[in-house]
Amino acid sequence: MSFSYGFFNAQNLDRVYTAEDFTAYLSSLICNGILDTYRQCFAPTIKNLAITFGTGKAWIDGHYFISDTLHTIDLSSYVDESLNRYVAIGIYCDRSTRTCGIRILAGTAATSPTIPAFTNNNVTTYLTLAVVRLRAGTTAILDSDLTDCRADESKCGYCKCILGKCRVTEMLVEMAKTNATLDELQKRLDAMNSQISELQTKVDDLTAGEILATGQCGENIYYVLYDNGKLLLRGTGATYDYTSRDSVFYQNDKIKEIVLSNGITGLGDRLFYHCANAKTVSLPATLTSIGDSAFAQEDAAIGYTAGLTSVTIPQAVTAIQSYAFYHTAIAEVTVPASVKTWGKYAFSGCAKLKTARVACDSIGAFAFTRCTALSSLTISANCRTFGENMLTYCESLTAITYEGTIAQWNAITKPVNWMSSGEHFYNDYLQKIQCIDGYLEYDPENNVWNEVKNG
Repeated sequence: MSFSYGFFNAQNLDRVYTAEDFTAYLSSLICNGILDTYRQCFAPTIKNLAITFGTGKAWIDGHYFISDTLHTIDLSSYVDESLNRYVAIGIYCDRSTRTCGIRILAGTAATSPTIPAFTNNNVTTYLTLAVVRLRAGTTAILDSDLTDCRADESKCGYCKCILGKCRVTEMLVEMAKTNATLDELQKRLDAMNSQISELQTKVDDLTAGEILATGQCGENIYYVLYDNGKLLLRGTGATYDYTSRDSVFYQNDKIKEIVLSNGITGLGDRLFYHCANAKTVSLPATLTSIGDSAFAQEDAAIGYTAGLTSVTIPQAVTAIQSYAFYHTAIAEVTVPASVKTWGKYAFSGCAKLKTARVACDSIGAFAFTRCTALSSLTISANCRTFGENMLTYCESLTAITYEGTIAQWNAITKPVNWMSSGEHFYNDYLQKIQCIDGYLEYDPENNVWNEVKNG
């Protein structure tokens, strides 16, 4: 028995590695196949009796092959005047000659010919790009004569990572399905959490400690604030609306945790305005609206955050009004598909917000303005309208994940300044929109988004 290992720095040339060592290592990380994001990805086109393959890159057993120009193959010499024939065209890696390239495998001409297939062995490995049917005496290849094999994992397939022959597009499609399932599960979870909160409310009434304050904040809603910082709201319907400083909870630094009972449907304007120490809130499954500046912190210096550090918006919420979470310290948020009204500046100034997902059909104006830490934004294919300046000063956002096609993205109604209010209405940091069938890449020189389709 022998052991092998690597890689280590050499001392006096006591560690020497070969190309085979590196290809063996790479082949354990990158599977065989072509890259679905590399330019034209060997896309085949036909003209008369010639087939042209686009540029592309492939990995075969740890070796790479790059074609950076169009490659045309003339198949006229394979046409039989009286019999039909198939030819296979593929990328090869020949370890005996230490080369990679494109080869043609011609089948036998016959009335009913068989399709030739490349055979892999311990020396040569193939990735079949296409199979072409050459009809007897033909002078031109038809679209129906061409079989594109690139997506066939038994013949070629796409490679990306150690997960195997997985395409980014397929992963995004599955992710969209998973998110839909998660949304449904979240509705159930919201209901369960509301029941738990109800039970916790009853327990807290008995064990929470000394009562600091009680009162009414809605026609049918009452509150209790305990000395441990927990604020309990119980009742049905919506709370009152307030102005900036007349809320019963305005600037109350003793509030640390907010729990709302099932049955409450609306949070009024400025209800918890400038409650800087209120870090958590439990929202009931019955909640349908969050009022103007409901959890907002007072306008302060750029980068200032306080109040909530986390929030789960229930699946029943249909309205999030302006400034609802302005300058709060939340790090992650999902806006559910149920939301139909999204006021301006809803999450503006949330400088600690890193991850956001939008599942609803529109995004409000100035929605994420000055969310300087936002680096992951996922937008559902449900979204149809963008608000102005919704991503202004999102300096960490270099890419958006969109759960629809490029065509669907282009169909979204967008104001010219949806990214920024600066020159050319462009946010200098956003470079890419990843869609399920490709991506859009920003060209700053011409101020346009260029489409790159997969395959």
